[in-house]
Amino acid sequence: MMDVMDAAERDRDALLDAALQQWADGGWVAVDLASAAERAGLAGGCTDEFGSGVDLACAVFDQVVDERAAATLSAVEQAEPNVMARVRAALEAFFDNIATDPRRVIALVDAIGCPPLVARRRSANRGFAELMVSGNAESRIEPDDLRVAGHFCLGGLTEVILAWQDPESPVTRSQALEHGIRLYESCLATR
Repeated sequence: MMDVMDAAERDRDALLDAALQQWADGGWVAVDLASAAERAGLAGGCTDEFGSGVDLACAVFDQVVDERAAATLSAVEQAEPNVMARVRAALEAFFDNIATDPRRVIALVDAIGCPPLVARRRSANRGFAELMVSGNAESRIEPDDLRVAGHFCLGGLTEVILAWQDPESPVTRSQALEHGIRLYESCLATR
């Protein structure tokens, strides 16, 4: 039974990876269930879970965001118990996740025109903003202001990550990370 489960999980992972590549190559509109299954070398059994390319793209988004969130939360839990150590740990884990597979950057930006992806992206961003609130209880900043700061920082962080990932940009990972950390630090110091 376990081998069947492992095979099903491997097939699903292969399908999601093929769909991620389609998305990276042509945007979410390029995600096609049949061609992703073919690209993954699957006969179609694991595609029953998805009704369309959009459903498959949503599953890719969920997987990318869930993996990034798990890595980020784990890093925060292991960090020293002060705000800036937690911010640094979170952002380093965030950057590490993207560096492991740069195709994952698409989940930060490419949702326009697809209502289910837009809803997922907004939900993920709200969750990230809530981390600013829960992770900074000792701050003198009001929770609503921390949420706004979280959204603001995520927007800026997204842009520096995109610059880092742009082969024609001179922005390095180190620069992007350090500027991201300073952005968060500035927002947390603002009253």
